[in-house]
Amino acid sequence: MNLSMEEFLPYYGRRKGRRLSKASKRLLEKNLRAYLLPHKFSHPTCLFTHYPEKIFLEIGFGGGEHLAMEAKNHPENGYIGAEPFLNGVVSLLRHCKNDEIKNIRIWPDDIRLQVSSWPNNCLDGVFIMFPDPWPKNRHASRRIINKDNLEELSRLMKIGGELRIATDHSYAKNWILAGMLENPNFEWSVNHPKDWNIKPKNWPESRYMRKAIIEGRKPAWFNFKRVTN
Repeated sequence: MNLSMEEFLPYYGRRKGRRLSKASKRLLEKNLRAYLLPHKFSHPTCLFTHYPEKIFLEIGFGGGEHLAMEAKNHPENGYIGAEPFLNGVVSLLRHCKNDEIKNIRIWPDDIRLQVSSWPNNCLDGVFIMFPDPWPKNRHASRRIINKDNLEELSRLMKIGGELRIATDHSYAKNWILAGMLENPNFEWSVNHPKDWNIKPKNWPESRYMRKAIIEGRKPAWFNFKRVTN
C-alpha cells in the first residue's frame, strides 16, 4: 500500500532543506511505508522480517550513505536511522531501493521522541556521524553529546556495545571528548593518534566525510565502548 501525501503530513513539510522534487515526493509516497518506524513497538527485533543478530541505531544519518552501506554489508543485522530532514530521508530511500536493502527502518524526526519507550539494553551499537557542532554557547543545549542524551544511550546500549562518532569540526572534537570522558558508562581505548586521526577500515564513507576532506578539514574518528561503571 502506498503512503498518500495526506497520510504523510505529520512528517512531510516539518523539516525540509531544499525543495523536494516531484520524483522525491513520489519516492516518499511509494517507498517510505515499508521502512517507516512505528510510533510504538515492544522491541527493535520485531521490526524486521528476519530475526536480527544485532540492532544498530544511527542518529542523524544525513544522506544515508553510511547507514545504507552498513546495512548492505551486514544483512544479518537490523538498522534504525533517524533523520529529521526529508531530503536525507529521500536519499536513504533511494539507496534502499537501488540496492534492495530491507534491513533498515527510518524515523523521519528527532529520535528523542522515540527512544524513551524503548527497552533497556536493546541496541548493540549507535552511530553519530558528523553531527551539527552547534558551536555558539547559546546553542549548547542542542548538541547531541550531552549528559541527558548519554544517559539515555547508556540505558539503551548493551555492555560492550560500540558508540561510533565522527566529526570534522575542531570545536566539536573538544566537546565530544569532554562529554564522553566525563561519563563513566563509556570507555575510550586509544594507543596512538592514528586511532582517531585515521578512519577505521570498516567505517563506510559518507558525503559529509568526503566534503570535509576536499575542503581541507580533518575528520576525527572516535569509538567508545559501553562499559559497567
